[in-house]
Amino acid sequence: MNSVRMPLLQFDMQAESGLSLGHGLSIDRFSFNDAYRLPLFSEQDIAQMRSARWALRYAGDELAAYRSRSNTLLAAFRVVSPYHPPFFKFRLASVPERSTRINQPMTCNYVANRIRKPYSMDDLEAVRLAFHRMLEMDSLSTRTHNALYFLYRAYHADKWIDSFLLMTGALEALFSKDAPGGATAAITDRVASFLESVDRCTKSDVADLYELRSSMTHGRIVVSDDPGENLAKLEHLELVTNFCFRKLLESKKYSCFRTKTDRNAFMGTLNVAL
Repeated sequence: MNSVRMPLLQFDMQAESGLSLGHGLSIDRFSFNDAYRLPLFSEQDIAQMRSARWALRYAGDELAAYRSRSNTLLAAFRVVSPYHPPFFKFRLASVPERSTRINQPMTCNYVANRIRKPYSMDDLEAVRLAFHRMLEMDSLSTRTHNALYFLYRAYHADKWIDSFLLMTGALEALFSKDAPGGATAAITDRVASFLESVDRCTKSDVADLYELRSSMTHGRIVVSDDPGENLAKLEHLELVTNFCFRKLLESKKYSCFRTKTDRNAFMGTLNVAL
């Protein structure tokens, strides 16, 4: 059986022992030892590892699947919890030469101002449930798979523009029309209706975010890597996107994507006057 530890950075939890998450994954106590002092890790890497109190551990033989599952778990933290999410940069294998350094770990928008606090067991149970439902959602249809893939990519993009476009792609995978042609109006109506126009998720809010996307893709504004005030727009889009995924997971409405007929019926309930 293979064993891989991924030190969880900027993470703590209110527990004395570890937590099983299923699918071969668990959160266990972590302490650095000299077996992890490998040539591929810099002194800064080692300092980061030393700071970790917990690690995500995989034990099993499905090496082709565990990376995808561990990334899905990180996404679950990001979607359902209001707190600063953990991330990892290192995979420490039981066979040292199989250890790796992740060059593009999950990023975090500092404008979001997520507080940092130890996760309670209730917090972690919500994450665990979301994780299992995300795995189920991923296997339902091409739309749900693509939506989760775009979301994962958005969380790992190191440029705000990449993250912004990928998040709009996630919403489009879920809420766009099947027929060709302009879909912005349908998406904004459906997202706002699904979220019941809660604060910062009204039709005008979503339309404003899509107008920025259209202005960039159609050449009405100059695209730049400079984050500037664009991080605030990205934070707003992430809030809307996370609300959508959270509600889909909590209500299990993602099951409506299993067939085209069921999805069309679900979308029909969202075409309401706002």
